[in-house]
Amino acid sequence: MALTEVDLYPKPEWNYVFGLASYRDKIGVSSIYRLQDEVLTPTNFDLCLSRLLKTCSHEIGHMFGLYHCIEADCVMNGTISLPETDNSTIRLCSSCQRKLNSSIKYDNKKRLIELEKYFEHVKLNDATQLMKKDLEKIL
Repeated sequence: MALTEVDLYPKPEWNYVFGLASYRDKIGVSSIYRLQDEVLTPTNFDLCLSRLLKTCSHEIGHMFGLYHCIEADCVMNGTISLPETDNSTIRLCSSCQRKLNSSIKYDNKKRLIELEKYFEHVKLNDATQLMKKDLEKIL
């Protein structure tokens, strides 16, 4: 997963994209070019970080074979604007989580605990609460 500050235009006829990934090559890139509303400051850093994590999580999902999801509450439901990204979630829906776990075996409880710790550390409270909620469902 690569990060760039360059604006991404995959095809001349396309508008910009926040990120791009290859199913076949298992590589992806996310751009921070449009993720800040203005100059990055301590005040808007958390919002920019949240946007970047959502974009990277979405592209990494593609790298692991996940396609766009129609569930509204899933990071694999793509976004095409900053307001849409801001209103989207940073988590996989249960269906996408099962698909991912069937292709690469991992301990979902451990994953959620580690994500909760990370989001708490970087003070992304909404994401922390989502991980706590998901953990409660599987405990």
